Amino acid sequence: MNISPDQIILFKIPLILFGKEFVIDINMTIIGTWGIMIFMALFFKYLTRNFNSSFSLSPLQNGIEVVVKFLRDQIEAMMGRKADAFIPLIGSLFIFILISNWSGLLPIPFFVNGTIEWYLPPTASISTTAGLSLVVMTSVMVFGIYKLGFFKYFKRFFEPTFILLPLNILSEISNGVSLAIRLYGNIMSGGLLAGILFILAPLFIPGLINIYGLLAGTIQPYIFSVLAMVYISAGMGDPSESEEKELRKIQLSRV
Repeated sequence: MNISPDQIILFKIPLILFGKEFVIDINMTIIGTWGIMIFMALFFKYLTRNFNSSFSLSPLQNGIEVVVKFLRDQIEAMMGRKADAFIPLIGSLFIFILISNWSGLLPIPFFVNGTIEWYLPPTASISTTAGLSLVVMTSVMVFGIYKLGFFKYFKRFFEPTFILLPLNILSEISNGVSLAIRLYGNIMSGGLLAGILFILAPLFIPGLINIYGLLAGTIQPYIFSVLAMVYISAGMGDPSESEEKELRKIQLSRV
């Protein structure tokens, strides 16, 4: 039984580069990731096609604005800063992981070399979760340098003394590694457990598997997003007095 979509090679693409032959393996992780990204782009483009800024809003637009407001409130509460700069990143991470996790509940068959391989979500692959973690840790650096400046940002690795430089670097790396492994471990282990239970009791377990999958698939993207906010906020340092005043002014204007 395959426990990672990386193990399922759907087809191969031969490639000749500089006179040498290469073969690119297209596995289920790649197909699933691109499929979800295309679905997200088309679905949300269609969903928001009639949105407007008037006072007369459709129930759909009202519902989505409630979700966006909840996300904005969460970011501002966690980071203590105006949320507009962070909503695209945090929102995209949350939605991609959520859809990816939920897609694992779909019984989609793939025919590979005469055998049936069932669909596994991209988040069940360490390569996907490592990529998402890399996006977060790169964002930590980008936002940190933008807020503090290049030299001040990297100066913090020498604090409180230069002797701790290796430990500070290791701590930063371990944040990214733990972020990737936490998401991968939960989704992979959930799929493995579901497969074992389905073999043991195929008539009674599927309903419980779906409930567990929905719960885990919803909780994990929230945890990932919260940790992303914590790491980015830490990389930017404490909010300045002007940022706190601006945030309070914005929050009072919404009351």
